[in-house]
Amino acid sequence: MKRIFALILTGVMVLSMAACGKTEVPEDNTMPDNMANMTAPVDALARCMLENNLTYDPADPDFFWIALYYFTGAYGLDHPLIGQEEGSYQLNIPSSVMEEHASVLFAEYDHLFDLPSIMKGNVSYDPDVDAYFVSRGDIGLSEMKFTDYEKTEDGHKVRAELFSTMAEEEELIQAYEVTLVDNPAAEDIDNLLYFYSVASIVPVAAEDLPNSAATVETAIFNGLADSHTAELTLPDGSVQAFQFDADSDIAKVMGSLKEGDGVTIGYTEKENGSLMIISIE
Repeated sequence: MKRIFALILTGVMVLSMAACGKTEVPEDNTMPDNMANMTAPVDALARCMLENNLTYDPADPDFFWIALYYFTGAYGLDHPLIGQEEGSYQLNIPSSVMEEHASVLFAEYDHLFDLPSIMKGNVSYDPDVDAYFVSRGDIGLSEMKFTDYEKTEDGHKVRAELFSTMAEEEELIQAYEVTLVDNPAAEDIDNLLYFYSVASIVPVAAEDLPNSAATVETAIFNGLADSHTAELTLPDGSVQAFQFDADSDIAKVMGSLKEGDGVTIGYTEKENGSLMIISIE
């Protein structure tokens, strides 16, 4: 079973809400103003896919709910009908509002799947109040940006880029090609926040990424140098120090390893020459 990477509790990024109204495509093919806050659902999908080694698959109940968990856990409080349980990190999300969020992540959304066992401890449903309870989280030390836009016959294509904000200068983690369509549920939603739905999201091939592409290696764990640095032996016999986010699930996995354990990592080389782990199995 693929590992769920729990959302980390290091702060909340507040996204400005886009202007209301019907989408109007400018003659110069620039991105519509009310598309700006779609970085939120795209960010949730991108991190869900990257951190759990998943592909976009709305028909898979596991992927469906993991993605909703990422989206509502990090961005749910933007919605006026979502509240936080007093004294806890649990968000109270009415089922109708959960459906709103699902319609944004999945353009062909039809219904909420039953909760799969993989979501135990992260998402639960209370039939007495017809609401879901989701562990609150945030986006961690990363930021999603739209860097390109094109209006097409089928909708809107954007290039979405996920950046690490750990260093002084932002560094690209992964880029995605995303297709957005007008939200098919828009007419049924009061106080609409998201005017579009995701129809597809595909990672840009590593060789097409600027700077350095993610490299995947199976390495031997030698130990931790500190809370955010691990020493690993690569297949060529070299010993390298790798950095990672100390508040992420990558850190949790690293902390559970014993000297000599094998581990598969995805990493990128930063501009200063240091190596940054962005995924682990």
